[in-house]
Amino acid sequence: MGSYPLDKTGVVNAIELEIHDENLQKPNIYNKYLPFYESIKQHGFKLFSEIKENLSRTIQLAEFEPGFSFWSDKLERFIYLYEYYFTKSDHLKLIHFYLSILSINDLNYSNVKICFDMLNQLMRKTRLITRDDLTIDWRLFYKWTKLIFDNHDETHGLIILPKYSLMICIQRYSPYFSSTATQEILDQFRPQLCLTDWFVINTFKMFDLFLPVKLPPALHDQGFKLWLNEFFDIWENVYNGTIWELYMISMFSSVAWNNIGYIDWEPWLSKIFTRILRGFSLPIGKMQISSYSFRYMMSYVAKWIVAMINNKNSCFEYLKDLFIAIKSFYHPSNTGNFQNELVEFIVKLAEYFVDRVHLEHKVNSLWFISLHESSRLTEQNITDFVNCIKEYAFISTFNKNHSNKAAEACQYLSILRPELIVPTIVEKLFSSIDNMTEPHRFTSIMICLTRIARQIVRQTPTYSQGQTYVIPLLMSVLPGIDLNDFEKTSVTLDFYNAIFKIIICVDCSSAIQTRNDLTEIEKEVCLSTEKFQDFIIKFLNRIFQMIEILSTDVSDDVIEITEDNIEDNTIELKLISIISSIVQQCSSKIFQVRIYKQCNTSIYDGSVSFDRVY
Repeated sequence: MGSYPLDKTGVVNAIELEIHDENLQKPNIYNKYLPFYESIKQHGFKLFSEIKENLSRTIQLAEFEPGFSFWSDKLERFIYLYEYYFTKSDHLKLIHFYLSILSINDLNYSNVKICFDMLNQLMRKTRLITRDDLTIDWRLFYKWTKLIFDNHDETHGLIILPKYSLMICIQRYSPYFSSTATQEILDQFRPQLCLTDWFVINTFKMFDLFLPVKLPPALHDQGFKLWLNEFFDIWENVYNGTIWELYMISMFSSVAWNNIGYIDWEPWLSKIFTRILRGFSLPIGKMQISSYSFRYMMSYVAKWIVAMINNKNSCFEYLKDLFIAIKSFYHPSNTGNFQNELVEFIVKLAEYFVDRVHLEHKVNSLWFISLHESSRLTEQNITDFVNCIKEYAFISTFNKNHSNKAAEACQYLSILRPELIVPTIVEKLFSSIDNMTEPHRFTSIMICLTRIARQIVRQTPTYSQGQTYVIPLLMSVLPGIDLNDFEKTSVTLDFYNAIFKIIICVDCSSAIQTRNDLTEIEKEVCLSTEKFQDFIIKFLNRIFQMIEILSTDVSDDVIEITEDNIEDNTIELKLISIISSIVQQCSSKIFQVRIYKQCNTSIYDGSVSFDRVY
């Protein structure tokens, strides 16, 4: 097993059984709520000990087939059921074990893939293993990178190479490269930096894969500071639109995200945003000529921009100017392939901003992400960001091809500042209801409204008015249940399904008489719940009317599988979910008086309608 020995013990002694959960890496928190937890716990220790023993035996006996794959699969299954139900010592031994297997010469690619997949499984929680616990030689991964990427047998269908598993493995284990790894990697690949050679693409690909960017501040001088200025100068001065730019953007976004506040981007901001604008490859003039033959990956660009934002630079101003420059391209009438990237840009900006806010509010900081205290986002920063891009998210909502993505962007923005997003979308919905002759407008807003249902219902210290919209919204969108328009009916039912899963249908109007600590908004919400019963009546009447129509249109004897039939089944599944949520979360009064009575006093013809009702 080389320099990575694995314990051969397979007997579970009393000491092992007395290991407490706090000594384990990360056990499955839900197992403790299962019956016979103590038995499950003991079985977990015994099973893990058996796996350790047999993995060790397969190597000692050189029994790769089928022992190695069989017990590796057992370990993967164990992690799936118990998660990291072992100590840090065992965790490290398993990592060293699979690294030692990779050091074997002439290892077949199926076993190589097993090693990479298991290493990825063992490092899903990077925070559990620090640099002090583990150091890895980057050349081990580089050896397999050359063997896999230079192998052309896959193109002939002879073998399947684990390229994806390898790249994920390098990404997860690069934080554990030695402190001298950055300089060694630069020395290895710098001689290949010939910008006029097509193979320079592979060089930048290797830089992107191997250069460690998740280093503690004490090692920054041995990390990104060795190459960032040099690479930025190359990117700044080469304008021929080559593919290797994509790898550079990936490197810049990664180093910015993992070292927030430790890099002064201010001198480069104007050049960065100019190149980003060009990277959108927007059509120019009547000939619709694009400046680039390719477009930047929006996830990399958005991640880079969000990481650069702080109180010390003018990144926000440049971001506003960028949106002003491309505003006309967001209009739904300007159709083209470029709109996909523009809407994706908004989504990724909002998503990464939410991730950064969440990261900065973590109680326990992560060792592998350096975050300078002076660069933390303020409440005003969050408000400015939402105000900056909300207009473009609202415009994109009415884009027929990208309304779902725009709704996703609105969802992220509503998480940050619900008071700036929810009222506007609700107002747009009410205006669209008054004009039901434009079903696409209603459909687009309903998709968006479904996405932000949680923020409507949720009460936060800064925004609680959303709860006052619930009953009016439930009543107002009832006309959206229209069998003549499947899409409109589908999105309306999606909204009801989302809302009824997070509210209870109970008349709370009497609470204002018994409670003296309610706010004015809470009193308004309590009074509005009086209308729950009326809404349930109208909703069920419309649903049962729809069931009658559907049952008369479908033969009881022969049901052909057609597009209309598939649509009916889709509606049926959504109705089942909605009615189940209402029944489970409504008051007994509403259930007895309305739902039970409605189902037991109505007469429906045909087995089809019977199935749909019951």
